Amino acid sequence: MKIMSTNCVIEQLQPEHFTDIQKLYSNKQVRTYLGGVPSNSYIEASFKGMLEAPFPNTYLYITLKETGEFIGLVSIDEYHDKELYELSYQFLPQFWGKGLAFEVLTQVIQDGLNYLNIESIVAETQTANKASCRLLEKLGMKNVQMLERFGQEQAVYELSKNNEPIRQIIALSGGGFSQQNPSFIDEYILRQTQKNERVKICFIPTASNDAQGYIEKFYAAFHHCDATHILQKDMHDRSIREKVLAQHIIYVGGGNTGYLLEKWREYGFDKLLKEAYQKGIILAGISAGAMCWFEKCYSENTYDDFEEWNGLGLLSGTYCPHYNDQERRRAFDRWIENHPTLQEYTLIDTETLHFRDEKLVAKIQTY
Repeated sequence: MKIMSTNCVIEQLQPEHFTDIQKLYSNKQVRTYLGGVPSNSYIEASFKGMLEAPFPNTYLYITLKETGEFIGLVSIDEYHDKELYELSYQFLPQFWGKGLAFEVLTQVIQDGLNYLNIESIVAETQTANKASCRLLEKLGMKNVQMLERFGQEQAVYELSKNNEPIRQIIALSGGGFSQQNPSFIDEYILRQTQKNERVKICFIPTASNDAQGYIEKFYAAFHHCDATHILQKDMHDRSIREKVLAQHIIYVGGGNTGYLLEKWREYGFDKLLKEAYQKGIILAGISAGAMCWFEKCYSENTYDDFEEWNGLGLLSGTYCPHYNDQERRRAFDRWIENHPTLQEYTLIDTETLHFRDEKLVAKIQTY
């Protein structure tokens, strides 16, 4: 995970960051309301725990974009009751009062919570730490509880996402169940539902002209889910809308982009997918099944010549999968020169983009 704010770089904590973290934990001003300066053994054990903590526990190393100077640490990890996640932060004193903490925490809340798929977050601070209380309130967090912990009065703040459906699109260039089982990226997609029940997932193999072997691979990969599929002949059924809107995930397979778009529009299935998207059903897809969500698509037609099509337009711009293929790269580069205002996303086969509410929140690399 790596996020850019206006003035800072926010990245995942790495082993080589230990010296900076040790300096942070050893600063008396930083530790005034955090129980004082801990022992070196405590710092070493804490750092090791941060590196080994399971997802979605996340520890972020903050530097200035211009100079590369280390300025602080932000974490999102299990709260005391282990049912919620807590936002914590420590910044070196020379960077206080410059608005950097607010800038970084705003970015972490906006992008980090989406990436980590957390619905709400809490923060706890001593009531005596007036500056920290003001910062949390400025971030839009609400004081929901007062309690005593570690012999001091603490204020607990909480921030929850609104109840509007979150619109998500996960666009794979390659990989997934068609190439490996189990697949990390498919597990990532399933996690985004945040469901305790069996995930309902529906495969749309239109781009492959409903290839049976492709469908069989889908069921083998998602046997632990409530899995189903929709063929072209099913798109005429009166019950198709009910079936689509009952899903948690719609997963579109790869193949011929132009054929996929033509058939969906012929059956009116494109409109149904747009409705599903607005209702918060996750749209995922690979190759042609990833390109189709964008404004413009440029890919091979049935004669293996490259051609332009209008996509569904759920996401702005255009998406080129398999950019590591030299022929495709050259063809796409020539085409995009004639569309200078079009946002372009070019991905090699091991890359995936994750959009939430039409905003790119993660680029995932698998190997």
